[in-house]
Amino acid sequence: MKSGRFCLVALILIIGAIMFVEPGIAAASSDGSIEFPRQLQSYNDADMQSIVGRLIHRVKTEPFNLIATLIFFLAIVHTFMSSKFMAIAHRLQQEHGALKADGKVSKHSISQKAELFHFFGEVETVFGIWAIALALAITIFFGWSTLKFYLDQEVNFTEPLFVVVVMTLAATRPILKLSETVMERIANLTGGSLTSWWFTILTVGPLMGSLITEPAAMTISALLLGKKFYEFDPPEGLKYATLGLLFVNISVGGTLTHFAAPPVLMVAGLWNWGTLHMLTHFGWKAIVGILLANGLYYFIYRRTLEDMAEAFDLRHLKDEIRRKYLCRNEMEKQIEAIIPEVDADLQFRGNFEEQIVEVSSRIQQELEPQYLDKVIATGVDRQLAHKAFMMRFEEVKLARLREFCPQVLPPSKRAPYIDPDWDERGGSGRDHGELHDRHRVAPSSKPGARGRSPGRRPVAATTIASATGRSRSDCGICGWRSHSWG
Repeated sequence: MKSGRFCLVALILIIGAIMFVEPGIAAASSDGSIEFPRQLQSYNDADMQSIVGRLIHRVKTEPFNLIATLIFFLAIVHTFMSSKFMAIAHRLQQEHGALKADGKVSKHSISQKAELFHFFGEVETVFGIWAIALALAITIFFGWSTLKFYLDQEVNFTEPLFVVVVMTLAATRPILKLSETVMERIANLTGGSLTSWWFTILTVGPLMGSLITEPAAMTISALLLGKKFYEFDPPEGLKYATLGLLFVNISVGGTLTHFAAPPVLMVAGLWNWGTLHMLTHFGWKAIVGILLANGLYYFIYRRTLEDMAEAFDLRHLKDEIRRKYLCRNEMEKQIEAIIPEVDADLQFRGNFEEQIVEVSSRIQQELEPQYLDKVIATGVDRQLAHKAFMMRFEEVKLARLREFCPQVLPPSKRAPYIDPDWDERGGSGRDHGELHDRHRVAPSSKPGARGRSPGRRPVAATTIASATGRSRSDCGICGWRSHSWG
């Protein structure tokens, strides 16, 4: 397995490098005052013209440089191999799923190997993993006190923490929805097509970096491109071209003001640069550059964007119809009003509950002798063994009902559930209100439609939704477990 060989080679390289540099490190560590990392001036290599010669000199002067460089190199290799690790994780997960289907392993078990490779395949964890390796190497060669002093005093985490917080806030639903609404209005000025969205995100998104910082602008633009562009599976060339164009535009989009982009912040205070100075000297040039770059890329890929337009238009039309005329919350209200009538006619709930009781009783009668004989053989009292069996049987029964028939359980015993499509439950407030006024459903006067407690709804919806292949979800209106009709 290639990934296994990579891990083995990486381990051998690190161990070999450690063994190679250990004598030099030991000599350096004998001095009580270790300076880490060394100042560049201490290498005395300013007169060396060759980069290779300078690197060799620095490794000889401080052998730990070789270890740090090797760890960084392996982190880069790991980054490019993350997709391979993820593919292996998926394959192992599928194999484990086949074993569970065949009954060879417990259906509640998980594949530890798949989870491990999935962890190694997460790009976000790559440099964190190798940062731990670097910290261990520093501890081995220079001691724990050196590592602690380096992290506490030498490294400033303010900026990375700020970036993490800003990107997290930018990815929240309110901020993302607000940004999407603003860009939708701008894109609609030019038709609201796929090309309009593509051009708007790559233009307005980067320029927002002058107000909300470049990391936030990158987060919003990337998420909107994923939803409005990458979801329609563009060709590989256009995928990478768009991503590279976004990176370049983001890098210059923060020059309209003096308070957002980190590179500008470094010099704006020292050189007394204000927003007016930035806008008149750099900002307008950044705007022109972004527009020209986007226009050039559009000219190159215009045919490809036109080919993708049909899929985008169909998706847009579907979302528009759903949002304006097929509000999910309103449809669920109407279903709630119809279900009691149907159930009263078919007597479905009563028959269904009787069948569950019958099935449960037959299973209990078949299992109880098997387990009681085993327990009684150990000397346990029969009555006590029966009570223990019934307690366990009721636990398993409850778990099965929660999974397959939660509707027959009282609300207090149903498993908590979060609808994965909660964000698609309703349309706009105006459209929802209009639909509510036009299609208000009067209470039914048929027998069985009244007098039911909110927690005991008929299960006819379960059968109907099962026939349509929909997944279960919690109703956001009354709280009972229905099915996803979105």
